[in-house]
Amino acid sequence: MSVWNKIKKVVLALLVIVSITSCKKEEVEKEINIEEDIPLFKNFVEENIDKVSNDPYISSTVKPDDEMYDLMLMLQRGDWSQTTWDEMDSLMKKGVENAKIIYARTKIDEIYKRSEATAILTELMRKGNPYATYWLSSKSNLCLSYLSSEHFGNKVAKELGLDTSYENKYCTEEIYQKAVEGFKRLAAEGDLHAQYFLLKEKGLDKSVEKREEYIKEVIRFAKYHYYKPLMDYYYNITKVENGKTVFYSPRSERQVKKLLRIAANNNYIPAFVFLIDKNTPKDDFLYNRLKKLGAWHYFWAKPYYKEKSLNPKEQYCDAKLYKAIFGDRFFGGRYEGKIDMSNIKCNISEQLNSVEPMIYIDYFTRIDDWSRGY
Repeated sequence: MSVWNKIKKVVLALLVIVSITSCKKEEVEKEINIEEDIPLFKNFVEENIDKVSNDPYISSTVKPDDEMYDLMLMLQRGDWSQTTWDEMDSLMKKGVENAKIIYARTKIDEIYKRSEATAILTELMRKGNPYATYWLSSKSNLCLSYLSSEHFGNKVAKELGLDTSYENKYCTEEIYQKAVEGFKRLAAEGDLHAQYFLLKEKGLDKSVEKREEYIKEVIRFAKYHYYKPLMDYYYNITKVENGKTVFYSPRSERQVKKLLRIAANNNYIPAFVFLIDKNTPKDDFLYNRLKKLGAWHYFWAKPYYKEKSLNPKEQYCDAKLYKAIFGDRFFGGRYEGKIDMSNIKCNISEQLNSVEPMIYIDYFTRIDDWSRGY
């Protein structure tokens, strides 16, 4: 073969590589072109942007008549008092599987409780509970973190003579596929959380080719007032730089905020966090609705953005209400000695009676996100 023919072959190969690279680049650009999503949401936004629900629990994971409601509310509020453990224990004695799973998840990081926690999840897995199965699978951060023989805590447990028979028995792909099959069953029964799990398991939320199908699913979930997929969509199309959220474009920002507003109109607490800013009037719908929902976000956002426009009574009474709900440090304490609070009446009992908390956490939510909401 002549030198010239070799050169032609090299050039041809390079052209093929450039062509493939160019195609891949176009695919990436298509994937991040969020503006193509906008027309897909158009009808949904127009039909729902002005609808405001009077049902405080319309988007709640569990309702007040659900046996798990009180426990989920305590966890969402970051309440780890004895009352919470008593409620969990009471539900576990009744055989409530979700309470058992939550207990196991909270105890699996303790070397003295790890064997017990794993045994609880194993028993439920054998009964076919997909949530318990998932937490023992290869996709579970809990399993990968705590059930390996390489984990330092397990080495300590072994030295203490504790049961470590769980080591290296779990965290497999086989167990994960078993969880998937369980979620398929729940999905067929209409469980939206299971359906969304399967959507992500298929990678639909990351697929360029099936982008339209994915958006239609997000809309379908939202029509049933299940807004976690919508919030995940928000996270996926934005990024944070220097503490500020960056959107793909001004047009996409307007679109996304309309979607969040629809979720907020239906009392989905996490959506409020990204709508309230320094320009939100202190008597705005968003603040008033958050307060009625008893969300800690209200007690964080209002003092942060509106401290200068709040009078002492407003700050004092909000602080009292926060303490009554969350039992945390009285963040209005800095006003003690600066103003006369002896004649300030806050009617805390009346305000507490008007609070109607929705539950935004679900059985997939990581423990460190239970009280954050996002």
